[in-house]
Parts: sequence; C-alpha cells; structure tokens
Amino acid sequence: VTNTPSPGWLNRRLESSGMRPLNLIVDVTNYVMLEYGHPIHAYDERDIGGRVIEVRRAHSGEVLTTLDGQKRELVTDDIVIADASKPIGLAGVMGGANSEIKGDTQNIVIEVAHFHPSMIRKTAKRFALRTEASHRFERGIDLKNIPWVARRVASLIQQCQEEQSQAEGLNLPK
Repeated sequence: VTNTPSPGWLNRRLESSGMRPLNLIVDVTNYVMLEYGHPIHAYDERDIGGRVIEVRRAHSGEVLTTLDGQKRELVTDDIVIADASKPIGLAGVMGGANSEIKGDTQNIVIEVAHFHPSMIRKTAKRFALRTEASHRFERGIDLKNIPWVARRVASLIQQCQEEQSQAEGLNLPK
C-alpha cells in the first residue's frame, strides 16, 4: 500500500462522526469500524518480529507502550496481540506504538478479531482506557461479519488508492 492522506470524502465522514483523520490506512479501519460496528487494527508489517502474530496472555512484567504514548506494565490477566518476541497491541483496546502505521508504511497486516467481552472490559478498566474498540468489544460483535469486515477494509484501501491515482493523473485536487 501507499500510506497517503485520505480522500476528502473520507475525512469529512470521519470528522462528522467525531473522529480525527490520520492517514489512509488508519482512517479506513476507523471508517469500516463505524460501518460495521467491528473494531479493526492495522500493523506495519516491518515491525512484526518473526512474521508471527498471536493472541496470548501477557507475561508478568511485560511492558507495552500504547498508541497514546503511555507505557503500560502488563499482568497475566491482560490479553495481548504479540509477535514472536513481544506484545504489539493490547487486545481489543489499543495497538502498540511499536507497530503503528507510519508515513512510509508499505506492507500492512490487518487484524479483524473477536475477543471475549469480559476480558476486554477487565483490561480496559484496569488501565482506565476506554476506546472505540473496547466499547464495541465489551458489548459484543457479530462473528459472522468478520470475513466481510476484512474484505471491506482491503477493498476500501484499494478504492481510495485508485481514486488518488486517477486524481493525480488528471491533476485534480485530492
């Protein structure tokens, strides 16, 4: 992918929903979350050690700096998304700064998952961290939508990139 600013229509829709546009990849995941009510997270593939992603309980004493810049000490009750050696996200709550989408991100991994509501509620409460994702996971999501949500994210990223390419080819404003 080419991580660019989002098209104007996407920025306006996110802003009208109370969300701040960041970049194409993050904006598409947020937009599709609003469409389907299912949280999605994207990771920069370069930052996933061992080309492995797993969901597991945190190891006591592990530390994860989340996207809000806060360093969080984890306990074994916390559920994390991890690569081969470290946590890269606080499952169902917030991603890790160590694998965030950056301006030069080219390859992404899209996570469309399901987590048990009580596990997410417990972690969000312990960290006093209420997010759009935790709010939705705590109330439950439609498991049958997972394949559709994943396809929609990929399709919308592709659509926006094609729109941008056409606008650049015609020298139109983005």
